[in-house]
Amino acid sequence: MSEYRFPFSFWNTVSIKDCVFDGSDKDEAVRWRDLGITVAMSPSCGEGDEAAVKAMLDRCAELGVRVILCEGRAGWRYYQKVGETAYRETFSALLKEYGSYPALFGFFVGDEPDAKDAADAFAVSRIQNEMAPHLTAYLNLLPWFDWIAERIGSKSYAAYLDRAAKESGGKLVSYDCYTNMWGRRGYDVYFNNLREHSEQVRRNGVPFWNIVLSCGHYEYQNPTQDHLWWEVSTSVTCGAAGVSYFFIRLPRIMDNYHRAAINMLNERTPLFGELSEVNRTFQQSVGCQMEGLVIDKLCAVGESFGGIEMFRPFGSVLDVKSNYADAPLLFSHFKGKDGGSYYAVCNNTPLRSTYVGMRFKKNVRLSMAQFGGYWQPMPTHGDPVGEKLTTPGETCGLWLAPGRMALIKEEK
Repeated sequence: MSEYRFPFSFWNTVSIKDCVFDGSDKDEAVRWRDLGITVAMSPSCGEGDEAAVKAMLDRCAELGVRVILCEGRAGWRYYQKVGETAYRETFSALLKEYGSYPALFGFFVGDEPDAKDAADAFAVSRIQNEMAPHLTAYLNLLPWFDWIAERIGSKSYAAYLDRAAKESGGKLVSYDCYTNMWGRRGYDVYFNNLREHSEQVRRNGVPFWNIVLSCGHYEYQNPTQDHLWWEVSTSVTCGAAGVSYFFIRLPRIMDNYHRAAINMLNERTPLFGELSEVNRTFQQSVGCQMEGLVIDKLCAVGESFGGIEMFRPFGSVLDVKSNYADAPLLFSHFKGKDGGSYYAVCNNTPLRSTYVGMRFKKNVRLSMAQFGGYWQPMPTHGDPVGEKLTTPGETCGLWLAPGRMALIKEEK
């Protein structure tokens, strides 16, 4: 596609037999487009669904949505059943069937392999990336918890991620962790996982996607729109190259799952509009400027969760402060493909706004990404009718709403 778009995806919960791609108000691809989804996870499909899959891929191409195809015979479970030779033959046939469709992003490998399955899951990712270099194999990994070492077969999450990056073909890793939606008691787990994946990018150069919560269940609270912003902003500030949602459509009664963007009546809910606004607004401000940016440094301001290092001056940056103690920040540095320096600053709470003041070295000029896809010079920013929040020597400042982030460019 000629226009870069930040990857917004989701976890699918339905079969292609339960979907239509006919231009009606129930057309799945139209709803994906309207949600601001750019890389859809397809409904589950398999042998006998070829006509429906092709109709979906054609419809998605018309609407500018790419697709991760969840075809059962492409996954690691099928590989375990038939062996590598037969798997390669089957995958070659799938490529002949679907591989030339412009909307195809790649094939789904599988979800959260245990220690006994990891080698096979990584092998399938590698085979897919080798046989279809124009596509991207999509495998989702387990997150890290204190008790999970035995399950993933590694005492270190860093070693596990390095293995995944190396053995899967080095195109993309993904994971999901929603403990931030437990409240503060889950923050350390959530941010530890983000930190670990951010550090993996710096070690191996393999981008990652973070799957975040959009449907309340179990102990996870339902996200407000500020929570949705917070999930996207923290993911991207920590270096995520894509954000996916769990999940957007509730097909049946599932324990205490509730308030999905599309309900059991197959109708759009108020959350649909909130999620759509977040995705499309982010896309047209920060997302459209993220192409080629790779995280180089991540730090916390005010309060740290998950082992993220506290801010210390580096490079051109002398100081970063939040105006309020209960509104900590994340601050990161990205290297651009143009060789330039870019900074992300995130209000790391979904509960209140804050003013961010920054000091840079003398003669450093900064611009901030604006809605509409352009950059605007950054001045200091005070309250014209109340307290002046700027501090002596401050280079620039900005107000951030709950959970929001800003992307800043250091002008050459």
